[in-house]
Amino acid sequence: MKEELGDEIGLALDCGPGHTISDSIRLARALEPFNLLWLEDLITGDYTPYVMADLYREVTMATTTPIHTGEQIYLRQNFRELIETNAVRVIGPDPEDIGGIAEMKWVAEYADLHGIQMAPHGIFDGLIGLAAQVQSGAVMPENYIAFEYSIGNPKWWYDIVEGLPDPIVKKGLIEVWDKPGIGVDFIVKAARKYLTEEDKTFFD
Repeated sequence: MKEELGDEIGLALDCGPGHTISDSIRLARALEPFNLLWLEDLITGDYTPYVMADLYREVTMATTTPIHTGEQIYLRQNFRELIETNAVRVIGPDPEDIGGIAEMKWVAEYADLHGIQMAPHGIFDGLIGLAAQVQSGAVMPENYIAFEYSIGNPKWWYDIVEGLPDPIVKKGLIEVWDKPGIGVDFIVKAARKYLTEEDKTFFD
């Protein structure tokens, strides 16, 4: 992958969850020559409502490969130990799981005070989440790296949400648009035709 991407495009790997501490350290050290952006969720991750900051810190202190976690954590208070102990080099809260984009921005600013970088997790399969990521990313401090890109899946998302740039991504970047709120409109009329029979009255 690094040979294909070269030095101009960063590579990060989602690695878990489920690794032991010793295996996490061995893997992170073995990957040091590749100068990765991060290794994600080695120990805990999806569907784990807690994080073991002391275990992550042990891995972080044993390698130069940046260690990343945070998509499963709810509210700013539950990021505090992870940040204050410098248990990871990168955190990635999900704007839905953490409790909204205001919570995510607070965590980004607190992480910045501790020299920890920010790479938010993508918010389910939908363009409203993508719009929220763009707007929140635009006001984060300089520790912000990137966010996990959410596509419209199923494809009809592109029929029911208006306001995103076209194309959305240009040369790896998304231009921030200047519109109220998160800058997109949900088109109820267009969405009606995608409702199942049992949900036909959903918008009534």
